[in-house]
Parts: sequence; C-alpha cells; structure tokens
Amino acid sequence: MHVACSVVALSHLTSLKSKSHTDVVFFCALFFATIIGYNFVKYFGLTKFHYRSLTTKLKDIQTLSLICVFGFIFCFFQLGLNVQLGLLVLGAITFFYGMPLSWISQKSLRKISGLKIYIIAFVWAITTALLPQFHNNLNFIDINFIWVVERFVFIFVLMLPFEIRDMNFDDLKLSTIPQKIGLSNTKKLGYFGVFLLFSFVFFNNNLFEIEMISTSIILIILCVFIYKSQPENSTYYTAFWVEALPVFWWAIWISLN
Repeated sequence: MHVACSVVALSHLTSLKSKSHTDVVFFCALFFATIIGYNFVKYFGLTKFHYRSLTTKLKDIQTLSLICVFGFIFCFFQLGLNVQLGLLVLGAITFFYGMPLSWISQKSLRKISGLKIYIIAFVWAITTALLPQFHNNLNFIDINFIWVVERFVFIFVLMLPFEIRDMNFDDLKLSTIPQKIGLSNTKKLGYFGVFLLFSFVFFNNNLFEIEMISTSIILIILCVFIYKSQPENSTYYTAFWVEALPVFWWAIWISLN
C-alpha cells in the first residue's frame, strides 16, 4: 500500500503538471493495480504451492490482493481504451517479471542479468507519466514524452539505494549496478542522474514556480539519500523513507499550490 501511494502520488503530479482534471477512478485503478502487481511479484512464489500452510500474514495479503482485484476490475471498465490497453501491457510485463518466460528460458525478466532496475523504471515511468496523459485523451503528437524520460531517470536513481542495500545479498548472476561498478561508482551514477534531472528543471522554459521549487527540494533530498546509502542500511531506510519520496514530492507541491 505504501508503494501504491507513491505510484498514485507521481501520477497525480503528472496531472498537476498538465493542469488536467483529477479522476478518482483512474487513480484508484492505479492504486489497486500496484498492490496486485507488487504482491504477485513478491509473494506468488511463496504461496503457489503452500495454500494449506500459509501464515496468517500471507493469508491477509492474499485477501487484500483479492479485494484489490475486484476494485481494479470495477475501475478498469470505466477507463478509456488507451488507458486500458496501457494497463494490460504493463500487467503482462509485471506477470513475466515474476514468472519464467518458459518458451524462451526458465528465467523470469527479474532474473535476467542486469535488467531488473531498467524494467522497474520503465514500468513506473509509463504508469505515472504516460498513462495520466492517455487518460486526458491527448493525441499521440501532443504526448509529452520528455516527462516520461524524466520519470524514468528519477525512478532509476531512486532505485539505486535499494540496489546498494541488497548488493551483498543479491545473486551475483543478477549483475546489479553496485555489483558491476561498486558502491562508490553507483553513488556517482546517482549524482549524475540527479544532475540530469536538475538540467531538465532549469532548462525547461515551460516550468512554473511551484514545480521548480518542489522538484529542487526533492532532488536535494534524493542526493542525501544516495550519499547515506550503505549495504548496512535498515529496511526502513529504503522501504519506508526512500520509497516515500514521491509522496513527499506530492505533499510539497500541494502545500505550495
């Protein structure tokens, strides 16, 4: 639910940037879809063969996921065709992220060397920067793909503290960024990503004051998170504080509005 709130926050930021209307049904669909996808990727492998021996917490997670499935279906059929197709494509990517591509290999997309962070950044960028524009019925030529690129870079950089946290535990076959280039170079890559995002902010003449101020604050905080990232960080450092950065961004924007 924490992750789903971050997805909704980033999606609403896109709507605020485009000065479009806010549709509760659309954001509810993203909220439900995120919970379903996250729980599928994280817990399906633990539960698929152990239905009778599930712990209470896992049963609660399954119940929550089932409720979200019904909620998502209800919202899905009230959305436009472009958004529906986008959600189906993203759903397929999420499915094969957690399940092996049996007709190609026995590996899921998640297990393919070096691919994990790029898939996550791509899915989040499409969900939070492209789908809101689809929902506003923009023509293809009117879609702002720069926002999608910006969001991809932001999520990529945001994922680096997670990569650093897991660098001593991830299978070496995954070839994560910290495993390939080391802790110091991973942080430098993160700083470079933040520099790119600052460049987008200050060289984009269409930005308005609220966006510039809120984005600058968030990027400074992101730099601090990267600087303090270590394999010894607690789970709450990344899974709560770093993951909540999109919500902080949204809250700052709303408070300045």
